Amino acid sequence: MSTLSATSKLRQQVLGYPVDTVDEPLALEIIEEAWRNQRGLHIVTLNAEMVIAAQKDQTLDRIVRHAHLIIPDGSGVVWAMRLHGTKADRLPGIELAQSTLSAAAAKNVKVALIGGKPEVLAKIEATLPIKHPGLNIVAAQNGYFSADEEEELIERVAEAQPELVLVALGVPKQEFFIDKWQQAFPKAVLVGVGGSFDVWAGVVKRAPLPFRKLHLEWFYRLLCEPWRFRRMGSALPSFAMQVLQEAAESKLAHESGHGERREKSRKAKSHDKSKERSKDK
Repeated sequence: MSTLSATSKLRQQVLGYPVDTVDEPLALEIIEEAWRNQRGLHIVTLNAEMVIAAQKDQTLDRIVRHAHLIIPDGSGVVWAMRLHGTKADRLPGIELAQSTLSAAAAKNVKVALIGGKPEVLAKIEATLPIKHPGLNIVAAQNGYFSADEEEELIERVAEAQPELVLVALGVPKQEFFIDKWQQAFPKAVLVGVGGSFDVWAGVVKRAPLPFRKLHLEWFYRLLCEPWRFRRMGSALPSFAMQVLQEAAESKLAHESGHGERREKSRKAKSHDKSKERSKDK
C-alpha cells in the first residue's frame, strides 16, 4: 500500500470537503514517493475562503474533492476539525512548498515555476537556487499571459519534463489552471502556491511568528492589505457560522442518540427482570 493510500484513513471533512490530517514529514513522504514512482500528484492547500468559493463554484468544488492530497493550510480549517474532536495542526502551503523545494534540490528533481510578476519571477529564479543549493529550475513562466498563449507555454514547459510544478496564480485561478493542464505533466507534483512567489521575492512580508503561532496570519494579511476585506469579510463569517451550526447539529444528534440508547437500555432491563428466577423457588 502506498503512503498516499494509507493516508486516506486519516482523511477528515470540513463542511463536507475532504482534508488530509498530515504533518509536513508525512506530506513530504507522499511527495517523494510520487517522484520515485513517477506518478502525478495534485496538492490543494485548503483554507476557509477556498471552501466558501467551492460552495459557489461547481468546477472548483470538483477540483478540491478530486485532488490527491488536501492539506489544512488555513487556521479556519484546523479550527473546524478541532471543534469536531479531530487533532489537527495547520500545515501552511508556503512552508510545505519551501520544504518541497529543498527535497527537490537534494534529489535533483526538475522544477518549473509558473506565475507571479515578471520581476518577481526573475528574482526568485536567481535566489531560490542559492537558498536551496542544487535546485534545478528547468522552466519558468510569469503569470502575465493570455488564454490564447496558454497552450504554447504549456508545451514549452512540458518539454522540460518538470517533476515539480509550482503555480502561483492565486485562488481559484491556479486551481483551474492546474486542472486544465495537469495531463501535460503526468509525472509531476503540482501545487498551487498563491502569493508565495511574492513572499520569497521579498515583495510581500509574511506575518510575524507570533501571528502565525496564534493562527492569526489571515488577520495580519488583512491589516497589510485592506483590499482583501471585501472578499474575506463575507467568506470568513459564512464559514464560521456554517461550522458552528454543523457542530451544534452534530452535538444534538449525538445527545439524541445517547437518549435513545438509554431508553432502550431501560426497556431491556425491565424485560430481563421479568424473566429472573423467583427466590421463593
